[in-house]
Amino acid sequence: MTERRGRGRPKETDDDTSGAIACAALQRFAAQGFEATSLREIAADAGVDVALISYHFGGKHGLWKAIVMQAGKDLREALESALDDMENSTAHDRLGHSARAFLAYLLDRPEVPRLLLRDITINSDRSQWLLDTLSLPLHRHFIELAQAAAHERPDVPAHLQFKVANFIYSAASSVARRERLGKLVDGIEDDTEFAAALEATLVEGSLAL
Repeated sequence: MTERRGRGRPKETDDDTSGAIACAALQRFAAQGFEATSLREIAADAGVDVALISYHFGGKHGLWKAIVMQAGKDLREALESALDDMENSTAHDRLGHSARAFLAYLLDRPEVPRLLLRDITINSDRSQWLLDTLSLPLHRHFIELAQAAAHERPDVPAHLQFKVANFIYSAASSVARRERLGKLVDGIEDDTEFAAALEATLVEGSLAL
């Protein structure tokens, strides 16, 4: 016999709870950093008992690592998906298309570049985890595209790896610090104008091959 669900609010599942915790944690860690964020703040934002964080993630460090892993996975999937329809394009066009997809992703999810930049300059386990989980896979993605694009040219561009690294961190830094940039630069208050300035400076400028 099929069990009927009673009236009222559907029962919350473990996935619902862990998802709410993860979403709240991403916003807090991105805005405040690991040290300044408390589990009670995350629990309050997620609307759950603080004990559930340890139950689902094993504590604050386990939660932070899970957030970084998921952010890296989502970003890689978005970049791979952006290239699905570019198989017959030149390497140069694939590089430009992927770079624009990366900028669009960061603009749509500004918490990700903030997370990418948090703790990266501190010599700690978290810094290494960010490097291994977010930065290095992202760098490999773009360096492969950049090397393929370089092979289409008669000359080899200088400092190719540095250009790729600079593109990634400049994009993340610009999006994460957009409000401050707006106080220094005129004409980027509008989302479209800001996106156009990013593309002209980083894709057509520093990453142009």
